Amino acid sequence: MGFLDELLGGGQRQADFKDFVNRYEQGHPSEGYSDQEVVDRYREVAHAVPPDQYAQAAQEALARLSPQERAEFVAMLQERARAKGTPLPPKIGSDPRELGQAITDLHQTPGRLRDLLGGGGGQAQAGGNPLGTMLQSPLAQAALAGIAAMVVKRVMQGR
Repeated sequence: MGFLDELLGGGQRQADFKDFVNRYEQGHPSEGYSDQEVVDRYREVAHAVPPDQYAQAAQEALARLSPQERAEFVAMLQERARAKGTPLPPKIGSDPRELGQAITDLHQTPGRLRDLLGGGGGQAQAGGNPLGTMLQSPLAQAALAGIAAMVVKRVMQGR
């Protein structure tokens, strides 16, 4: 858990993550940071915590979206899953808990969430960023930024 030790150790790294969390909490979940920052933060934290903590962070992040935004996110997930032949539960609702669990299930298979939302078939985009097309969707950006921010917030609170 090197990342978590660094995060709890203080210093510039901790300050950078606190700043990211503060920006996430101040406005709409898809605003306040660059696509690259969201990708970088998500990559650093997504696999640093156990699945139950990831699921809780996903639920909290998705709860910050409006019911309409969550419904749009579900529709986007379903559309992309059909296009890629990715299995999803037959009915995914827009309830944050249910949707958070679906995201967690996708996340547990390496690359599946990236491929589903990124549309790149797992291939690196220009500049070597395999998540590059993911962030063309503000809802995908909001979900990833939120998951990263909620993981960091929970770790820093000692939970």
